[in-house]
Amino acid sequence: MDAVPGRKAQMAYGSVTDITYCQPCAEDGKKILTEAFCPVCKEFLCSTCARVHRNQKITKSHALQNKNIMPPSFREESEDEKFIETCQLHAKEFIKYYCPSHDALLCGDCLVENDEHRSCKVEKIMQVAKQYQQGAEYNRLKTGLVQTASNIGKLLHDIQAIMKSVDEESLTNINELRKFRNEINQYLDQRENELLAEIDQKKRTSKRLLNELKLKCTNMNSSIEQLKSELQAQDGNGNQLLILGKRAIKWLARLQTALEEMRRKSEVPRYKFHRDPAIEQLIASKKTIGRFQEGESTSALDQQQRQQRTLPQQLHQHFIALSFKGVSASAVGQQERQLLKEQLPRQHETMQQQQGSADLSQFKFSTQPDISVKTKGDTSDCFLTSAALLPGNRVLLVDCANYSLKLVDTENNQLVSKVKLTDEPWDLCLLPGDRAAVTLRGKKKIQFVSTQGNVTLQDVVKIDGQCFGIDFCDGNLIVSFPWGIVLMDMKGNVKKSVGTDSSGKPLFMFPEYLTVTRKGHTPPAIYVSDPGTNTITKLSISLEVLETYTDSILKSPRGLAAVGDNQLLVCYSNNILLLDTLTGKITQLLGEEEGIQWPNNVAYCPKQKMMFVACCSGFNYSVKVFKNV
Repeated sequence: MDAVPGRKAQMAYGSVTDITYCQPCAEDGKKILTEAFCPVCKEFLCSTCARVHRNQKITKSHALQNKNIMPPSFREESEDEKFIETCQLHAKEFIKYYCPSHDALLCGDCLVENDEHRSCKVEKIMQVAKQYQQGAEYNRLKTGLVQTASNIGKLLHDIQAIMKSVDEESLTNINELRKFRNEINQYLDQRENELLAEIDQKKRTSKRLLNELKLKCTNMNSSIEQLKSELQAQDGNGNQLLILGKRAIKWLARLQTALEEMRRKSEVPRYKFHRDPAIEQLIASKKTIGRFQEGESTSALDQQQRQQRTLPQQLHQHFIALSFKGVSASAVGQQERQLLKEQLPRQHETMQQQQGSADLSQFKFSTQPDISVKTKGDTSDCFLTSAALLPGNRVLLVDCANYSLKLVDTENNQLVSKVKLTDEPWDLCLLPGDRAAVTLRGKKKIQFVSTQGNVTLQDVVKIDGQCFGIDFCDGNLIVSFPWGIVLMDMKGNVKKSVGTDSSGKPLFMFPEYLTVTRKGHTPPAIYVSDPGTNTITKLSISLEVLETYTDSILKSPRGLAAVGDNQLLVCYSNNILLLDTLTGKITQLLGEEEGIQWPNNVAYCPKQKMMFVACCSGFNYSVKVFKNV
C-alpha cells in the first residue's frame, strides 16, 4: 500500500497506534503533530494550519474537530470510494478506465459494450493517475490556466482603458465624418467636370473624323467629275480615248479600294451616360458617378452597315475610373487607332491579369466592417465553427454555442434568418439541389437542411460516433471522426474508412476539419487538418494517403477552404495562411494586424473577391470581412 502523506505508516499487525502528522505541513517535509481534523476535506491539521483553514473564505464554513473528537488516524479509502465521477452513458457506473488511443474516460460497461476499444490498450485510472500529477499534460494545464487568467486580467484592463476613450473617439469620428462630407462634395464636383470635359472631347473627336471623311469624299467626287469630262472630250479621238480609258480603269480600281477602306474605318462610336450606383454608397474609393457605355455604332457612309458593338469589360472598368480616353475603332486610320490604344493605362492590364488569376498570394486585402451575428434569442456568446457561401451573396454560418444555423446577406452585412438545431453543430457542407448537411457531434447525427430562401430543417441521419468535419463529393459524404476519416452514402452507411497506416500506426490525432477540391482537370482530393499533429493530410477520394504537409509555421491548423487551382486557405492561431498544394509553400495572408484572433473557419468568394472569417476576438465571436483591392 502506498504511503499516505501526513501520517506515519502502521506498524506490523496494527499493534502500535498510528502517529498522525499535519498533512499540509507534511507536503513541505515537516512533521508536526495534529490539533484538529476537517471532516469535509478529510485532512489532519496542526494549530497553525487549523487557524488558516478557519479564516479562508472557501473553508471557513467547515466545522473542525478538536483532539478529543477527531479520528485517531487517517483511514485509507476503499477503491470504490475514491471514484466519484459517474459515466454519462451508464449513470450507475464510476469512471475507472482510460483509453490512450481515443483519449477517452470509460466505465466497465463502456468496455463491454463498445467494440472500438477492444483492440486498444486500456489502463486503470488508478495506475495512470499516479504519474499524471507529475506529468507534462497536467503541468501544461496548470500553466494554461495561469496564462489564461493573466490574459483575462489584461483584457479587462484594456477594456477599461478603451471605455475611457469612447467619448473622445466619438467626437473625433463626428469631425472626420463632417470633413469627409466636404471632401465628397469636392470629389463629386471634380468628377463632374472631368466627365463634361470627356463628353466635349468625344464630340470634337467625332466631328473632326467626320469632317475629314467629308473632305475626302468631296475630293473624290471632284476627281470623278474631272475624269468624266476628260473622257467625254475624247469621244472623237479613238486613240486618245483608249489610252485615257485604260489609265482611268486602273485609277478607278484604286479609288474603289480607297473607298472601301474608308467605309471600313468610318464607324463612329455612340455613347450613353449611366449613373454609377457605387457613388450612392459614398464608398471611399476613386469611382466616378457614372460611366459611358459604347452602344450602336453609326457609319458615315452607309447607314445600312451599322453594327451592334458590345463594350469590352476592360473599357467598362476604365469608364468607372474616368481614365478611358478613346475607342479602338477610328475613322482616321491605323495610325490614330494605335495611338488611342497606347493611351490606355497599364494599370488596367494588371487588373485584367488579377481577374483571370486565382493566385491569392498576390492579392492584398482591405478590412471591411464586421458582420454582427448576435441575436436576442442567443443564450451564449456566438461560437462560429463553420461557414459556407450560398448563391445570391449569402453566407451560411454554424453557431455551435447557440445550437443554430445563421444566414447572412453579404450585400448589406446583415443577419437575415436563424434556425435552431436539436444538438451542438460543428461543420457543414453544401449539397446539390439547394441543400446542406450539418454534423451534430453530440447526438452522433447528420442534419440535412434546405438552403432555398430561409434555411429549413429536413431529415436526420444517425451515424456511429462523434463527428466533426464534413464535405460532399460524387454522391457521398466524407466525415471526420476523432480516430479517422469515413466515406459514407447519404443514408449514413459506411463505404470505407481510414485511421491507421499499413503498420497499424494512427494517421491522425484529431482530424477536426476537411475539404474536398473539385477544380481543374485533376481528380478530387480530400484535405484534412489535424491540430494534434500540426499537419494537413491529402487523401484520394478512395481514402489513400497522397501527401502530408508540415511546416514550422503550421501549428494547430483548423478550418480549410479550397480556392483557385492548387491553393488552400488554412486557419491557425491568429493567422489566415495560403498553402500551395503543389509546392508546399505557405504564405501568410492575414494576421493579428488585421484583427485576426483565433479563426475557426474561412470562406472566399471569387466573384466578390471577399473573404469571410469566423473569428474569435476576446469573448465575442464575429465574422470578419476582407476585400481584395
